[in-house]
Amino acid sequence: MALACLLLFGILLLNANVQQFVLAEERRSDPKNRRVLLDEYSRERGPILVGTQQIAFSTKTDDELEYLREYAAGPIYAPITGYYSFIFGAEGIERSEREVLAGTDDRLFVRQIADLLTGEDQGGGSVLLTLNPAAQQAAWDGLQGQKGAVVALNPQTGAILTMASTPSYDPAALATHDGDL
Repeated sequence: MALACLLLFGILLLNANVQQFVLAEERRSDPKNRRVLLDEYSRERGPILVGTQQIAFSTKTDDELEYLREYAAGPIYAPITGYYSFIFGAEGIERSEREVLAGTDDRLFVRQIADLLTGEDQGGGSVLLTLNPAAQQAAWDGLQGQKGAVVALNPQTGAILTMASTPSYDPAALATHDGDL
């Protein structure tokens, strides 16, 4: 009996070490980890830009989650920007560029050090899209009342100039802090 208890205790100790040392980074970076989410919402997330227009940006709130994501053009850019939600997670550019927008990407290292030395809040980085606002609006207007999609690429660079689809959705409705939708 003592040997069985010792074996079970050894397995428990081994599992604790695996969780703490081997799987620590995986647990820390899991987007479903509530502590990681609370930390992300305590910093201003960087804007998503089309030209000089901010199509997604963070605004300060008075609740536990200090910042709320806003989407200026809503459904027009929703298939591209996606959404950033405490409840539903992230999709689109909000997900694929999560580290840049949160300000944790290694490419922002110099800025992070400068912010640390100057005492500035470590906000997120900006993501500039290659979309053409006039072409995006024209594609959106042309799709109204129909189901479909429009994509235009720059043939020399492969840059996406427009990407619109209908029906669409309002990402601001998903970015709420309130679970009662």
